[in-house]
Amino acid sequence: MYEGQHAVSIHSRTEIVVADAQRLLRTLGNHWRHKFEIERTDTHARIPFAPEAIADFHADGDRLRIEVGHADAAQLERLQGIIASHLRRFARDETLAFDWRTVPAP
Repeated sequence: MYEGQHAVSIHSRTEIVVADAQRLLRTLGNHWRHKFEIERTDTHARIPFAPEAIADFHADGDRLRIEVGHADAAQLERLQGIIASHLRRFARDETLAFDWRTVPAP
């Protein structure tokens, strides 16, 4: 997942339930495409926030799985908050619950 030039050492994951995960993924990608070089398909997006920070998003029906990696624990938590904040705003009237879990490095 976190290959190449990315110096990522701490990883976390969450999965949220939404009405339309692909729409939410598309909206998120469109929002950030002017700032980052996003790799995207209909069901996946990879956003390299910085050389030490990257996020993968996987849409499957009503589920959006988010995997985040960062070189610094405090900055990882900050990035999780930024992602959650944006998704909550784009999800309109839905209530999204984020349960970030630290996962072993790939």
